[in-house]
Amino acid sequence: MKPLILVLHNFIKIRLKAICADANVNVAPVELLSRNTKLVFKKNSTVILGKNIVSDGRCVMIVDEGGRLEIGSRVYMNENSMISCKGRIAIGEGCKFGPNVNIFDNNHGFNYKEGVSETHTKGDIVIGKGCWLGANVVVLKGAKIGDNCLIGAGCVISEEIPAGSLVMQNRELIIKPLRKD
Repeated sequence: MKPLILVLHNFIKIRLKAICADANVNVAPVELLSRNTKLVFKKNSTVILGKNIVSDGRCVMIVDEGGRLEIGSRVYMNENSMISCKGRIAIGEGCKFGPNVNIFDNNHGFNYKEGVSETHTKGDIVIGKGCWLGANVVVLKGAKIGDNCLIGAGCVISEEIPAGSLVMQNRELIIKPLRKD
């Protein structure tokens, strides 16, 4: 889709969704969200999008009732990114997300007698400016990532990461021959 048509498409799509959901939406006039981006705004939610946000392929953004999603300018989201916001998620300007980045500020309740429930717990997520989240990164409630951090592929983040940090998982590949019995 040509950029001008895509911008117009997103302008109309976002405003119609905001009106239908009775959501408070403040969006810059130029957004380059893929036509495959799914936006769900619930009643009394707040969505603030900076300018020149780009998504490639299928991305999902869900802002539940009373949730607040803030995304700064020039944020790039690769294929299959997902944001689930029931509380507050703030993403700083200039961030880049690899494929399959998932951000959840909520968890289902769970106990050993009844298993998983429909109730949720939630906690704020803040991602600073200029961060790069590699492929398959998962950011969970309570995470606070400082400015200019690089989060390596496959990391699960649920705590505070100081500004200017490189985060990697220490994975060991174990190779064993199959036994012939």
